[in-house]
Amino acid sequence: MKLRNISFYLIMLMALVSCSNSGNQSSVGFEDDYKDVVLGEDLVSAGMPERLDYLINNLVISDEMIGMLAETDKTLFDASMLNPAEHVKYYNTSKNRAVNMGVYGAELNYLIHFGQTEYSMKYMLASKQLADQIGVAMAFDKQAVEEYQTNVENKDSLINIIFVVYDNAKRMLKNEEQFMLSSLVIVGSWIENMYVATEMFSRLKSTPIKSKLITKVLEQKEYLKKILEAVEALDEGDNVFVTDVIKDLKDIDSTYDSFGDRVLSEEDVQLLNEELAKVRTRIVNVK
Repeated sequence: MKLRNISFYLIMLMALVSCSNSGNQSSVGFEDDYKDVVLGEDLVSAGMPERLDYLINNLVISDEMIGMLAETDKTLFDASMLNPAEHVKYYNTSKNRAVNMGVYGAELNYLIHFGQTEYSMKYMLASKQLADQIGVAMAFDKQAVEEYQTNVENKDSLINIIFVVYDNAKRMLKNEEQFMLSSLVIVGSWIENMYVATEMFSRLKSTPIKSKLITKVLEQKEYLKKILEAVEALDEGDNVFVTDVIKDLKDIDSTYDSFGDRVLSEEDVQLLNEELAKVRTRIVNVK
């Protein structure tokens, strides 16, 4: 089975969240993967199903930056960059849990690509805990966890186990709350991938690899704008956490805009890393 990325399938998992339908909505089907989607007409007309589909399908590009860095130099791994798995117990709202589920998904991707299997099981279980707390159907069943433990030394097998668990999950998206939670998982995963990639940049010794990473980081500018558009469209203005997430995304977007159309310099990447680090610190904060 083709190698897949962990955080991508954590997003698929969020499609299984159980929420009740709200009034004044209309049903819309999009692509063969989705059944009985129920959204407000304003979100349907704004193309929200297609927007989220795009975000899910293209998040893998930010995951691939981590894979590229792992292939370049395994010694780049730094456990101090991880959000401790033990912090999972401090996340106590559905939206806070969703965004940190994305963070832990990106960190699973990071750990597996860098061959740090001794850490990965803890992060898989942290993700399971968040999934259970949010109310996700039993995707992380006993068999999946046992298979993960059995294959903990095999990178391809680990990722494929997660793939099997989540492959069909996005077909279950039903309503606006599920779309918001899925979008927040994307936010957390994207922020963590970008933070790790830009944090590693200064440690790279190869100029060609630095240039390649700069190109990939710059390519993420448009993806960020699409994340921001989706979260803003879903925001009802009544949740401080979501308001703060939107502000954080806008701050990163403004940093990107300040670069204009030029090729990024090492100083630009450092500036972007500093902004990402601030946002990431706020997201994973347990105080």
